[in-house]
Amino acid sequence: MEARALLELLWRVEPRERRVLILVGVGEQVSEIARSLGMPVATAFSRFRRGRIRLVTVLKRWRRSR
Repeated sequence: MEARALLELLWRVEPRERRVLILVGVGEQVSEIARSLGMPVATAFSRFRRGRIRLVTVLKRWRRSR
């Protein structure tokens, strides 16, 4: 998969979930992300989990459409 295609699919994830996904993708720990964004760790983990689920769903749809 090209980086451009992945970025386009990533834009289909909710912004607050996308932010956590991107930060985890560059190597940040979820607890550090929570601290830097000023949110509870549980919230950051929830956004990460929901973002991953959404991204997987988007990827599956993209693959079927190709």
